[in-house]
Amino acid sequence: MLGKARNYLKAAIEKIAMFQIRGAPRLMVYTFILLILLCITLFIGGWVFVWFVTSEPPLPIMIQFIAAITSVSFVAAIGFFGKALIDEDDNGIPDEFEYDESLRDSHAYKSR
Repeated sequence: MLGKARNYLKAAIEKIAMFQIRGAPRLMVYTFILLILLCITLFIGGWVFVWFVTSEPPLPIMIQFIAAITSVSFVAAIGFFGKALIDEDDNGIPDEFEYDESLRDSHAYKSR
């Protein structure tokens, strides 16, 4: 089980490493992923620690954590960064960061 998770993580990191984007967008994606994983790991570690110290699992806190991690805003944030990693044309640049010249004349870019 742990070997499968390690292989998935390794494949994801290798795919991100192939991207041609550099600088702030790449750093932002790495930082976000690292912060989310760190927060989840720290929470679960602290929860297990409290469980061992008190000999009683704090289930209401875990329920609140699960509610927060499945909330609309959290799922939207994960979706946003997940969308930033999609590269359907395999050119190494995520589709979200590719600049489309036709968008300049679209309704979104017209002056107000």
